[in-house]
Amino acid sequence: MTLSATEDKTRAAYDAFAPFYDSFTAHHDYELWVSGLLDLAYRHGLSGIRALDAGCGTGKSFLPLVERGFEVTACDQSPAMLAIAASKASADVTLHCRDLRRLEALGEFDLITCLDDVANHLMTPGELTAALAGLARNLRRGGVLLFDANTVATYRTFFRATVVIEHPGLLLLWRGLAPEDFDAGGQAAGSLDGFVETEDGWTRSTSCHEQRHHAEATIEHCVARAGLRLLAAYGQDPQVNFEPRVDELRHSKAVYVVTR
Repeated sequence: MTLSATEDKTRAAYDAFAPFYDSFTAHHDYELWVSGLLDLAYRHGLSGIRALDAGCGTGKSFLPLVERGFEVTACDQSPAMLAIAASKASADVTLHCRDLRRLEALGEFDLITCLDDVANHLMTPGELTAALAGLARNLRRGGVLLFDANTVATYRTFFRATVVIEHPGLLLLWRGLAPEDFDAGGQAAGSLDGFVETEDGWTRSTSCHEQRHHAEATIEHCVARAGLRLLAAYGQDPQVNFEPRVDELRHSKAVYVVTR
């Protein structure tokens, strides 16, 4: 399979990021987040226990589903991220290396989650529509798809910040490179340097990350083009509180609840 330049860059970024991902996101409470997302899903009619975690990364987003009795299948385009996920997963979790832009039917799922900015790594409405169409192929009729997208506020804060995280033998340096006048629909970038102490000194690994902000109207259009129906859009604050309207300048994420 031949990858486009964008796909090559995204895969390369996350293959390089994989050894540091869990340390970089250690402060994120996935148990709390997934619990809140499931509350939204049940509120909008979720039934059944077959789940697909699309863009699963190192597995942090599907482990709370496993703990709640879901039968989990997961996929990600980064082999390095999947290798870490596999080290955490029980034998009954099925993992696939797939790019969401060309996702075939892996099964018929009651719940699909697509979390942690996956939508923002899809750089055009066409790519977002293609990914949503692939998810639609895997969602049973009446099933629930949950996905998040970063807000303008996130690109004006975290994607303009410098963050240093220190662990024994490990230093992580995030540099947000978004423009000062970032606005809806804009493109942002950031770089993460991982410094690891070895017997021979310190080694450095850099991953570069590019994202696109998708406005609510754009996402609604892409959802419809993919043959899905938007049930609700929620604004999420950093404390994982959900409100029934998205405020791009106050919330850190928008969470979309979709069905087929």
